[in-house]
Amino acid sequence: MELLVIISQVFLYVCFSVLAGSFLLLLIPESQRPDVKIPKYLLLASAVALPIFAFVPVLDITLFIAPRLGLFESFKIVLTTYTVGTAWSFTHIGSILLVLVVGMMRPNEKRIAAFLGILLTFGLMLSIAWSSHAGSMVPLKGITGHFIHLSAVSIWVGVVLIVGWFAVNHNHWLEFLNWFSKVAIGCLAATAISGIVLMNIMVDGYTDSWMVSYGQGLLIKHLFLLPLIFYALINGVIVKYQLSKNAAFNPIPWIRLESLILLVIFTITAFFTQQAPAHDNYLTNDAVSSLFRLFHDGVIDPSSTVGFAVNLPVVYFFLPSILFIGLMLLSIYKKASLLLPFLFSCLFVGCIYCMLMISVVVR
Repeated sequence: MELLVIISQVFLYVCFSVLAGSFLLLLIPESQRPDVKIPKYLLLASAVALPIFAFVPVLDITLFIAPRLGLFESFKIVLTTYTVGTAWSFTHIGSILLVLVVGMMRPNEKRIAAFLGILLTFGLMLSIAWSSHAGSMVPLKGITGHFIHLSAVSIWVGVVLIVGWFAVNHNHWLEFLNWFSKVAIGCLAATAISGIVLMNIMVDGYTDSWMVSYGQGLLIKHLFLLPLIFYALINGVIVKYQLSKNAAFNPIPWIRLESLILLVIFTITAFFTQQAPAHDNYLTNDAVSSLFRLFHDGVIDPSSTVGFAVNLPVVYFFLPSILFIGLMLLSIYKKASLLLPFLFSCLFVGCIYCMLMISVVVR
């Protein structure tokens, strides 16, 4: 069931991104973006799928308590007394309204429908934030932090996904970059600030949290931000320079590459949000992450902390990471297949991860 919950959360984030990105682009004048052909069925499918994917955590809790109370009684209790159940009811209602807005959208009324659609999408994000782990631990700060985090990421990812895969040309790309670069920077800043707020709620110490699965997920997610920012800079700086020199240059493949990295981050986020938060009372020898155990197999207890030491194996992984950065640049220069720089990005993250894990000293 845990795997099903993780998969549902990945698709939930993708649906939010598709909706937020699509509605935002429809609000932007055509002279400020490339021509995008967003299928209406994609918006309808995303709106319909939201309550389905959001229901999986509700089902998970229901099945957990069903052996004691029965399936129907458990479902009724989860819907009426659990925050995740009550939030899902609002998600269901909001999704129905969103389906109606998209279904009745006419070509000459797209901007009005997009405005209503993005408001409803943000409302649905708020309901998801309400049912989050952080929201249950510190309601005001947790819900606000999760909402800002989800909204900022969905806008950034959504625009990248829609433009990367549904743009029919790269007309007005420089005009598009002029405003989207500022939006992406704002989303990155909002994501970072809200992420710090959420980390302060969910973990007692960032590096100490690496000893459990939740912290491992945080670390790997943050490491994938490095190639993401790298490609975002390429799209915002190098691509802009190339287009100013050559109007026929096609920038779409590189924004698609950025979207692939973002989808990896979504998957990692969906995985680690299902793990127990990294507090001292969770840190027992049995609760230590299997990934962390690959590097450190000693006894770990609630008093254990993480320190760092530089040694020769650390250098062995640092040097290949520099090499993979060079290969990422080379593959872009040679206009290689998207899979090649994506593979180099994953190998770069793997090297940095191994370097950090080897440098760790448990005290």
